[in-house]
Amino acid sequence: MTLQSDLSERLLRACDRDTLAGQRDYAILRLLIENSLKRQQVAAININDVDCEGRSLQVDKCYKRQGQSHQKEIISLSLDTAAALQDWLNLTHLPSEDEDTPTPLFISLDRAKYGHRLTGTAIYSIVKRAATNAGINDAIAPEQLRFSQEKYALNQDFETLNKTIIGTSETQSRPIAVSKLEAENQNRTYLDTDETQMSAVSSGIPYALTGFNPDILTSLLADKRSLNTRRAYEKDLRYFFLAAYGQKPTETVIAQFLQLNRFEAIAIALRYKSDLITQGLKESTINRRLSALKSLVNFAAKLGKCNWNLNDVQTEIVQTYRDTTGIKPDGIRTMLLKIDRTTIKGKRDFAILRLLWDNALRRNEVVSANIGDFDYEARSLQILGKGRGSQKSLISLSMGTANAIQDWLSQLKTKNSDRPLFQSLDPVNHGHRLTGTAIYQIVDQLARDSGITKKMSPHRIRHSAITAALDATNGNVRKVQKLSRHKKLDTLMLYDDNRTNMQGEVSSLLGDLI
Repeated sequence: MTLQSDLSERLLRACDRDTLAGQRDYAILRLLIENSLKRQQVAAININDVDCEGRSLQVDKCYKRQGQSHQKEIISLSLDTAAALQDWLNLTHLPSEDEDTPTPLFISLDRAKYGHRLTGTAIYSIVKRAATNAGINDAIAPEQLRFSQEKYALNQDFETLNKTIIGTSETQSRPIAVSKLEAENQNRTYLDTDETQMSAVSSGIPYALTGFNPDILTSLLADKRSLNTRRAYEKDLRYFFLAAYGQKPTETVIAQFLQLNRFEAIAIALRYKSDLITQGLKESTINRRLSALKSLVNFAAKLGKCNWNLNDVQTEIVQTYRDTTGIKPDGIRTMLLKIDRTTIKGKRDFAILRLLWDNALRRNEVVSANIGDFDYEARSLQILGKGRGSQKSLISLSMGTANAIQDWLSQLKTKNSDRPLFQSLDPVNHGHRLTGTAIYQIVDQLARDSGITKKMSPHRIRHSAITAALDATNGNVRKVQKLSRHKKLDTLMLYDDNRTNMQGEVSSLLGDLI
């Protein structure tokens, strides 16, 4: 059942766009109505998924195989919907110090859960409230706002047609529209190239017998294993080409840049770096954007598309690991005792916190683990370590951590080995893999409930665990390196220096001299 267009207009007009909640609800309703999204898809959108200038959005695909993580797809937005999202972002988004942390696009505005990701249940309430304000007596669910693709196609211009509509009978009767979309899509870069790679393999044509005319940007992104890395590279390269050439990085404009001589290219890169500094961006952000540009040039050089590099463009000096102290073990003990282990949620959260502390794991290492990766008898867990691609590492668990995980697993009905080790328990996403953001929220809430004043995160627990391990081993960095899995020993030396605080000790000695 779909909603009549006049009723949808009444729903949109019912949003008070002079308020913060009204701007948010208006943007949500437009996504539900115009893009046929499910409420779970809307709730899962992060800020980095939105490209208001390109009028596009990355969303989770509607369906996935059991045990798989959500795959992303890119959809087009109408001008009004892109403007609504931009208005909402302008009101709420503040730059985050941790740019790798996924930040939800739509957040709760009530006092108890302010800033938390909006749930599917909350979106249901938003639709119901808008219907009441619009004077619609019939109950309306978010699913009823999802127009059929044919009706959606009739109300969109050529530029904002979703690529999934191309194959319908409606668009087949309009070959001009299809041709235009195909021409535009030739210059479009997609983050997930798995489908393209599979189609090339299934065609049975050997690589060496095909024409050698590589798409530089697509090939560069395909060379990156991590989806997050691909997204970051595409985003950072878009910033550069918009600043330098006033357009997105199509193959034409990339070729124009690569055809410059070395000195002209360095001059443009230095001008770009100067503009980034003028904008007040942090050193790490500037370095990341320059790194993406250098990677593009180096990759093109490997393919014989240019004979120079940008090594002479120096990056900014960044002081890493400024604060590695974290909190004392007593604080972690307080957090563990605060958990109600008689509930299923308490059993899950207790196991997560034990893993974060006992093994100094990163949150992505926790959420990526499957049930089959855990071996209770051997007291071990296989994890996907940072920078190791799909190769899993085996870590040993303490008896307390192994018992905590086993206690949590005893509450699960389905224990297939390919199911996620830690799963969501809320009604909307029940059974789905717990996200890194959810781990962050669990730690943050536990710390606040325990009266810990220092802002806590999963990575700060990792800092705390490593520092405590150095204290317990009297600074044995070689032994602690096995726990932290740092590739460089110099990184652990920074932890040890911060732990001993030699500068503070010498300052105290000088103070005693006067």
